[in-house]
Amino acid sequence: MANSIKFDRAEVISKAQQLFWQRGFNGTSMRDLLDAVNLRPGSLYASFGDKESVYHEALLHYAEKGQQALASVQAQHQPALETLKRFVRSQVLGSQHEPSQVCMLVKTVAELSAEGSALAELAKTLLQNIEFAFKTLLEQAVAEGAALSAPPERLSRTLQAQIIGLKTYAQLKPEPAVLEAMVDDILAGIEKPPAVN
Repeated sequence: MANSIKFDRAEVISKAQQLFWQRGFNGTSMRDLLDAVNLRPGSLYASFGDKESVYHEALLHYAEKGQQALASVQAQHQPALETLKRFVRSQVLGSQHEPSQVCMLVKTVAELSAEGSALAELAKTLLQNIEFAFKTLLEQAVAEGAALSAPPERLSRTLQAQIIGLKTYAQLKPEPAVLEAMVDDILAGIEKPPAVN
């Protein structure tokens, strides 16, 4: 009877995700991966397959954490617009202790798109899912009476681009107050300015 492989699969994926997020796909060797997750080659290959398969699961894990973060904010039963604003703040201002302030999905697209990688295509799909979640919240905000500065679909695309840009800008290590002010500017642009009499 063969010995069963005993380890916490979720923990392995989480550790792999942190490593890949920091170093990228090409910057992570199999030796790096094995050391990070504390598995032998046979166990890793038998349970996950190759490095690409592990990265695939790591991307899904990363996206799921983002969905859980949004669900956590939604559970506070705030108006949709407030939910969106709180989530954006947490994503931009709360990323300073992560392996990288640049979104792992964006890093994957930047690193692997030129290679025609399936991983880059997965990352693009997951980014589109985030944009759709923004659009859904913005549509809900309109239903709740919010006056938006543009249609939800357009605003969701713009917001996604602004977050990506701001998280990349955060790599320059600006003062926290500067980053907070920039987030404030982005969020202020979501709503239509009040009419001036």
